[in-house]
Amino acid sequence: MTNKNFVFDCFGVICSEVVPLLFAKYLPPEMADLVRNTIVRDSDLGAISQSELFERLAEVLPLSARKIEEEYWSYVRLDDGVLAIVKSLRRGHRVALLSNCPAPFFRDLVARYGLDELFETIMVSAEEGIAKPDPALFTRLLERMGVRPADAVMIDDNAANILGAKEAGMEGLHFTSAEELAADLKALYAISV
Repeated sequence: MTNKNFVFDCFGVICSEVVPLLFAKYLPPEMADLVRNTIVRDSDLGAISQSELFERLAEVLPLSARKIEEEYWSYVRLDDGVLAIVKSLRRGHRVALLSNCPAPFFRDLVARYGLDELFETIMVSAEEGIAKPDPALFTRLLERMGVRPADAVMIDDNAANILGAKEAGMEGLHFTSAEELAADLKALYAISV
């Protein structure tokens, strides 16, 4: 059995995306990119509070801050296939959850769905003041886990985040589906889930 430890991204892996779905509904692609790289990025870094995030988004979306928060929650769907993989990995490996997100929304999600029972270590960018793909965030998580970078694998749907993890010395798996992840784990690490 491999001695690898696994770090999972939240949105796009464990849970459905939220921000891209909201923006695709209300904003043209160029504006969505601009808002994602400014307002959302500030929130991910903890530079603005969650309430400030929703207030600032209400300035560019045709929704009130309260409706934006409600719509955020309407997109949340956990991937049962990925959760089954996490449960299987826990039997012989350490698993962590790492997300770029405003802290209150993320912590509410973790509590609401019992994710704290599945992951040994949970880290959210807004509480750290660093966001993926910055290698420093991965390094901080691994230090908290007590894991060497060479012994850790980042599973993320965003290729830029995989590159950041690799810069921190980790391996990376680009996530596309639970089925592909199970196949990758078997092919690369001889882990059957």
